[in-house]
Amino acid sequence: MRHRLVLASVLVCGMTALSGSLAAAQSFPAFLSGDQEVGPVATPATGIGTLDLTGGPGAWVATYSLSYSDLLSPIVNPPGAHIHNAAAGMNGPVVHGLDNIAAAVGTTSGVFTGDWRYDDASNPLTDMLVGELFAGRLYFNIHTAQNTSGEIRGQIVPEPTSIVAALSLIATAATYRRR
Repeated sequence: MRHRLVLASVLVCGMTALSGSLAAAQSFPAFLSGDQEVGPVATPATGIGTLDLTGGPGAWVATYSLSYSDLLSPIVNPPGAHIHNAAAGMNGPVVHGLDNIAAAVGTTSGVFTGDWRYDDASNPLTDMLVGELFAGRLYFNIHTAQNTSGEIRGQIVPEPTSIVAALSLIATAATYRRR
């Protein structure tokens, strides 16, 4: 009986989170600078981005917009511009190449827009990566000719309401797996 009550409570919390929070896009801002690179880069360049997450487990879709300006040298590809997976202060692997990189090559200011989907052929947006997103361990990184490891970087951070929704989903999934 107690197990059913706990399960029902978790499911209600999860459904509340889904209906109120994840049904609408969850926004994750990012502010890019050279200071955030591992091995800080002295640059006047800055960037601001937003990643909006919709969908649900197994069917996530992220759309993003990232503007950048005043890079010391032009973007080159490779390495290009990406979303990486690591906590602040650490370098991590590329998990998604930003869309329209060809149009950005050779520029020092501009805007990336694109999407990252669960059904992307090369690097899909998985449930595990969404967990990393909610934990604040994904970041935008723009690589240039002068700074091939990255000139500006910004962690993609969740808003407080996103964290509550993620915890509810995790609790629901954990309870479901135990059955």
